[in-house]
Amino acid sequence: MKLPGAKSISLAPFIEEFKGYSFFHLKSDALAALAVALMTIPQSIAYSLLAGLPPTAGLYSAIFGAIFAAGFGSSRHLISGPSTGTAILIQTSIAEIVNSYYETATGKELEAIILHILTQIVVLMGIIQVLAALFHVSKLLQFVSRPVVLGYFAGITIAIVATQVFYFTGVSGTQEGAAFTLLKIWIFFTQLFTLSLPTLGLGAFSVALLLVIRHRWKNRPAALIMLTVAALIAYGANFWLKDHPIARLGDVDIVEKPYPSLTFPLLDLTLLNKVFPAAVAISLLAILEVFSISRTFATKSGQKAQINQDIFGLGVSNVLLSFVYGTLPASGSATRTSLNFRMNAKTRIAAILSGLFTAVIVFFCWPLVKLVPLAALAALLMATVPTLMNWSEIRLCFHATKEDAAVFLITFFSCLIFSLDIAFFIGIVISIASYLKKSAMPHLVEYAFNTKGRLTIVSSKADVHRKVRIIGISGELYFASADVFQSALETIAEDRKTSAIVLRLNNIYHMDASMCLAILGLYDSLHSSGRHLIISGLTEEVWHVFYRAGLVRTIGLDNLYFTDETNPQFSTWKACLRAQELLEDRI
Repeated sequence: MKLPGAKSISLAPFIEEFKGYSFFHLKSDALAALAVALMTIPQSIAYSLLAGLPPTAGLYSAIFGAIFAAGFGSSRHLISGPSTGTAILIQTSIAEIVNSYYETATGKELEAIILHILTQIVVLMGIIQVLAALFHVSKLLQFVSRPVVLGYFAGITIAIVATQVFYFTGVSGTQEGAAFTLLKIWIFFTQLFTLSLPTLGLGAFSVALLLVIRHRWKNRPAALIMLTVAALIAYGANFWLKDHPIARLGDVDIVEKPYPSLTFPLLDLTLLNKVFPAAVAISLLAILEVFSISRTFATKSGQKAQINQDIFGLGVSNVLLSFVYGTLPASGSATRTSLNFRMNAKTRIAAILSGLFTAVIVFFCWPLVKLVPLAALAALLMATVPTLMNWSEIRLCFHATKEDAAVFLITFFSCLIFSLDIAFFIGIVISIASYLKKSAMPHLVEYAFNTKGRLTIVSSKADVHRKVRIIGISGELYFASADVFQSALETIAEDRKTSAIVLRLNNIYHMDASMCLAILGLYDSLHSSGRHLIISGLTEEVWHVFYRAGLVRTIGLDNLYFTDETNPQFSTWKACLRAQELLEDRI
């Protein structure tokens, strides 16, 4: 059966959405968009804080990311914008680059360098993601195992807590220069004596209030309500805490007006080698987030997911976001997408409207944003930490195989010891290495025809000395398995009582040059001693490889037999008759 191929990328998929669009759809989409916008604003500001950037960085991403990703993607429910994973990875990546190459920069110069690095990362992400969609990279996502993703997000949860606990408790220790999670934790405990009890009290109250609202009123904008109450408490408390007031967004370097400034994102070649690894890691993470979210909600809604189109939409949104100065990159948001789905959004217009509603609310309510306490934003982020941990899947990884548990643990501890982009690559490399190790072991089985003319498996413990031996192979035959394959067959060929080997390849569909050379080595070994190699069960794909590599000419067309899917044993039967014919001619 031929599997369906990937659909081509559409440059204007949003046009289909307007066909048959009705007022009923608009009403449902508008209500869902408003609910998403009310959740988006506090989340985006919190992600900006997490990334160590101005509050507008997350807001710009939420506004333009949602609009463009929805316009050029395929999902009816996906909401794009800033996410926890990309925000923390941006923060650690920029911190590592600044500490390595710009450690003497301070003040406005440092701020300009940080935003310049951010722009370079965003534009590279957009280019990488657009190219990934055009080259159908979704096929490669299967090589990133689930334990890697689970281990990475487990590491991110610790990184979030290590970053936000300073704002949550009012500890005044600086995190600058601390690119690694364990170092941040160490700095926090060494500066614990500077803890502010009013700030800690407000943070604890904010977490409790948020959890209560989420439990009692699930579809209410819990984050917005919590931040409003916390802002009022902080505003009143600061009248009595004039010497040590509770820190608010207005106390940090924040723009007076939230209007975006446009720039042309020229690639800085002197910075390219410094930001490229981080851009690749963040791009892959964003692709994985969009892949998992889009596929999950497509299954729930009955929509057929077009992952490459969604990745293309994400890439286009990040390319366009790079024209907005000082913005976080866009990724997929599981929480906002879930709310959009629960509010019965009908089309992608809901995501586009959510971006527009967010812009309107931000531009007209900006003075109120400055009153939000930092401890409440930290509480919002720390309260979302449990949602990043899927405990049932983590338990399954530990119960399934030792390899899965090892991959999870190595990825998790790498997040604590190294920077997060390096940890992500470590997890992927280990995952791929584990796959290659398993796939590099071809399965060899010896067969024989019984009295009824049917193939039966010969026990590996049997003392076999037949003139014609049938060796069946299954698995992936590529360079990693070539040595194992050749050694196994050479062991069989060492039996001088064996005059011919029938190589049964019914279950092989892919083969590379290394395996062709291994088969030629076996042929030469047998041919030099007057023995024969016959191959049965050739598929059309393997035949083309044999023909181009010259194996058809070397082994001989009479010694090669195509598989017959209606009677899989028939080609092996003919190969055995050919072997008997060759042995009789020799006599």
